[in-house]
Amino acid sequence: MQPERGDVVRSSDPFKLGDDKQRPWLIVNNDSHPFGGQQYIAVAISTKEYDDSLPLTDGLWEIGGVPRDSFVSPWAVHSPRKEDFVAWQGRLEETFVDRVVEQVEQYLR
Repeated sequence: MQPERGDVVRSSDPFKLGDDKQRPWLIVNNDSHPFGGQQYIAVAISTKEYDDSLPLTDGLWEIGGVPRDSFVSPWAVHSPRKEDFVAWQGRLEETFVDRVVEQVEQYLR
């Protein structure tokens, strides 16, 4: 699997405890990533809503989706490797991905 910016993939979750240690991740890096194709920058997708969560509505999906109401958590950044990916779940619209990246940037300035 070679995900691209905007893809949602299932992968291991370093933030979870217990038996279910996977979650969907939104790939947000662009082609300038120094290890592109091997390692990625991703943000967590959760079924829990927090103040800064961004809701994933049906209209944001170009293809695919998630089975439950879900939210992007732009503060939960992860750098998964391609061998960690379990499944591809879909692709989100570019304008939404840009909005997520802008939110991540706010946490870093």
